[in-house]
Amino acid sequence: MAEPNGGDVPLSVLSQRHPASTDTDTVSTTEEATYPDGGWKAYSVLCGSFLGLVVNLGLINSIGAIQAYVSTHQLAGVAASSVAWIFSIYLALAYAIGIFIGPVFDRHGALELLVVATILLFAGLMGTASSTKIWHFILSFVCIGVGNGVGLTPLVGVINHWFFKRRGNSTGIATSGGSVGGLVFPLMLRHMYSTSGFVWAIRALAFVCLGCMVSAVVLARERLTREPEPLADSESKWKTLSHKIGLFSLSKLRNRTYALMIVGVFCTELSLVLILTYFATYAMAQGVSESTSYLLLTVWNATGILGRWIPGLASDYYGKFNVNILTLFGLDLCLFVLWLPFGSSLKVLYAFAALGGYFSGSILTMVPSCLAQISPVSEFGERYGILNAVLSIGNLVGLPIGAAIIGNGSVHNYTVFVGVVGVLLITGTTFWILSRASIVGTRVNVKV
Repeated sequence: MAEPNGGDVPLSVLSQRHPASTDTDTVSTTEEATYPDGGWKAYSVLCGSFLGLVVNLGLINSIGAIQAYVSTHQLAGVAASSVAWIFSIYLALAYAIGIFIGPVFDRHGALELLVVATILLFAGLMGTASSTKIWHFILSFVCIGVGNGVGLTPLVGVINHWFFKRRGNSTGIATSGGSVGGLVFPLMLRHMYSTSGFVWAIRALAFVCLGCMVSAVVLARERLTREPEPLADSESKWKTLSHKIGLFSLSKLRNRTYALMIVGVFCTELSLVLILTYFATYAMAQGVSESTSYLLLTVWNATGILGRWIPGLASDYYGKFNVNILTLFGLDLCLFVLWLPFGSSLKVLYAFAALGGYFSGSILTMVPSCLAQISPVSEFGERYGILNAVLSIGNLVGLPIGAAIIGNGSVHNYTVFVGVVGVLLITGTTFWILSRASIVGTRVNVKV
């Protein structure tokens, strides 16, 4: 039966009615009242987070444009599976580092982390510009990946310090920076590859990223930090040390809702990374030109801007989990109705890029909002870091597995690849549904 007021039920009330939701950590009414949810300081933090995520998520979304170029130029004589390892290591580091950064952010704030991230990102991109051999690219992308990993958690985490009622909308706006970067960077690279060459194209990208990150360092600030809990005298030396420097605790995985969410995010995020990495080369295998394949990625990222903002805004009214699951259903349909059966048609590829880019926006946008809904704000960084570390495992092995499935790049192999991506999406959607069910059971008309 529907709840009063359109099913808008606080989680604290749900936890009293449904034993399944006792795994969920919620925000107290008193703590909720202290969130600014607006004002000059909050919006300046939002601006800083947006600019920082233009770089941190924008680079991740643009990886296909860089991989497609180096695979056919500097590393043309290198096996595709070997080239894939460069970018899989990069993506793995971009997420894995968060398991250490999250607790540091919770206890010490964002400033020092963002300064380190800025230096590493700039140095890594400048190194990439001068790379000619595979080990050059590996070292450069290791540097970029560590920089991404150091910067991502604080840039996402600061939003949850300043917004509560408008958290979905503000997170959507901030993370849409990733789509802006994913839109602008490939266009810029595509133009400069032909006019200025690879070296100056990547150097120009490095300086753009430097400007955005310096702005993020100035604007993105935390509102509170977590005080260390007292330890008993009998605690082990390792636990005492890890407690002092703020290392993660895997005890957070005992939370059933959180654990189910991690599996769901793992599968959907891995499917998204595979699509973004190989969509351009898939189009080329279908006879599409290299420039048009870049344009397909541009369409994907352009619609992704709305795909991050609109679901985030809607989630403040209809529930974070509800909106996320609906958008995942939309992406599932796009893949199985458009891409898998009709991927040989350029018109269908454009349609899939437009619709898939929109629906996929929630994969990165709604995860922080849903996680914040079931986490105390002082533990968000640690939980987000653990989640990203799990994702890094998929990113490390996922791209080489994808390259192995694609093999010689035949149309048949790419069709099998799309099928594997589809299975990952369906599995991820299922675990998101189970995560929601652990909060409210099987009821549908509930805002959660």
